[in-house]
Amino acid sequence: PGVFVPIWDDPLMTFNDDTFGGDMLACAGARNVFADRQRLYPLAADLGKSAAAVATGRDTRYPRITLAELETRAPAIVLLPDEPHEYGAADLARFAALPIPAAARGAIALCSGKDLFWYGAWSVDALPRLQALVTGLVRPGP
Repeated sequence: PGVFVPIWDDPLMTFNDDTFGGDMLACAGARNVFADRQRLYPLAADLGKSAAAVATGRDTRYPRITLAELETRAPAIVLLPDEPHEYGAADLARFAALPIPAAARGAIALCSGKDLFWYGAWSVDALPRLQALVTGLVRPGP
């Protein structure tokens, strides 16, 4: 299933597949809906408001996105981590109000940011937890 994971809220940011988080989603059997999205420079370009400048030497793994772009990517699941930005109950309600398949299906959940972003020994137990979470949120649409 297509999954969206925000990592920051103002501006709204996520990650692409050139990251450890992207690898963890893939290993958990999910597809990052922003897998191909590169961060653009300057900020206005990243948000579709101006032309992009050459990003040579800059980190392009963490794009800033708009809600309209999220709606277009139509994730089946939204995972809201507790780090690097701590998402909570109010964020569950906010994302549940969006016109995206995840909201229609009730497939929005809080999750451990450590399970997505901490590599090394933590990953041994994190991957089964992440797989179980994704599997539990996969269900037929409305």
